Amino acid sequence: MKINVKTSVALAGIAVTALIAAIILCCAVPSCGQKLDFNAVFYYVCYDAPSDSFSASSMSSVVHSYGGAGYIVESGGKYYVTVSCYYTEKDALGVAKTLDHKGLKCFVMKEQSDGGNLRGGAKKNAELYQGNLNTMFSLTKMCYELANSLDNYSCGQDGAKSVLSDVRTTLESLSRQNAANCFARELSALIAECKDVSHGYVYSYDVRRLQIAIADSICNVKLF
Repeated sequence: MKINVKTSVALAGIAVTALIAAIILCCAVPSCGQKLDFNAVFYYVCYDAPSDSFSASSMSSVVHSYGGAGYIVESGGKYYVTVSCYYTEKDALGVAKTLDHKGLKCFVMKEQSDGGNLRGGAKKNAELYQGNLNTMFSLTKMCYELANSLDNYSCGQDGAKSVLSDVRTTLESLSRQNAANCFARELSALIAECKDVSHGYVYSYDVRRLQIAIADSICNVKLF
């Protein structure tokens, strides 16, 4: 596959812009505030909602074979096997409808994070946590754009690996800054996921899996 240099440069530009935006937003956090100024909404296109983790794992393989992410999201004590992730309900419903016409019954699930209220010792980490969440949200957008570029063949393998390298570098930088707090485990798992996606040939559905993994961490990290 030929490398589209313009696309690779554009995606790299997204990475730089995202990190600059995250830094600006981080600095805007009031030092005395208890609630983070953060809001992220994700619309997951899901294939199924199995009743247990074993069934979810089996269904994940089925979704993956259809070219979907296959990432399992746990929410409210239930498991959801995701196909893809979008930032507007309209986009997610459109994709679900298209898949339905192709025989793949899907539905849309909304997940949202507003950062929540910081308690106890977490208050002193408000700016750090704000920056973490903003940066991670930017990384989901990078993965989303990359997956789309792979699907429409506007980005080659070298370009894809370059973007994933930027994602991994950013995650590793966050990990060093959060070595002993509530983000440490989440970031470690995401770095491993990024390494897995980057190994060998890069497929769009694996990039979408990484996108959803980061989104899932944003929505479920317990700030303390």
